[in-house]
Amino acid sequence: MAQGQLTRSRTNRIIGGVSGGIAAYTGLDSGIVRLITAAIVVFTGVGAVAYILAWIILPSEGSSTTGLDSIVSAFRGDKSQNSNP
Repeated sequence: MAQGQLTRSRTNRIIGGVSGGIAAYTGLDSGIVRLITAAIVVFTGVGAVAYILAWIILPSEGSSTTGLDSIVSAFRGDKSQNSNP
């Protein structure tokens, strides 16, 4: 098992980087983690809620910014989060 903090991946991502982050944290292949996540979403529906909560709570890799921080910044119109001047 990999050491460190559980974060959302910035490089190994398809939607929010949650599965890539879990894969890096556990040392599993990201494809396997994505298949497990997809199966949980399809067969239980709980997986979608869990994925969204993880995206909101987990910080992005190499940063302390969470998904919630991004949403709040976009809502407030913070220019510090946007790349446009």
